[in-house]
Amino acid sequence: MDERAVRKARNETWFRDVNERLELHAGLRAGPPPTFEIVCECDREACTERIEVGFAAYERVRRDSTAFIVVPGHADTEIEHVVARRDAYEIVSKLGAAAAVAELSDPRNGA
Repeated sequence: MDERAVRKARNETWFRDVNERLELHAGLRAGPPPTFEIVCECDREACTERIEVGFAAYERVRRDSTAFIVVPGHADTEIEHVVARRDAYEIVSKLGAAAAVAELSDPRNGA
């Protein structure tokens, strides 16, 4: 397995885990707002960019363990490809070893 791809995928899955908690906390407020703020799920360890995303759109992305939400231009073509573009973000799908790490570490799969 490509160690570099695995490291990058682990960075991204960590951000996904943070966003799962952000969604939970936003939904616990008195009536969930139509949108909430997440952190970019790119593989850049130092990235702190925020993305406004709707609950329904976020849930659609989370249905696929290999899908992540990143700031436009943050996709890493070594481990993923852009599958959709929105005004404020892009949806990427992991490839190869990165996809395997994403699937195994998906908190919604009981990982």
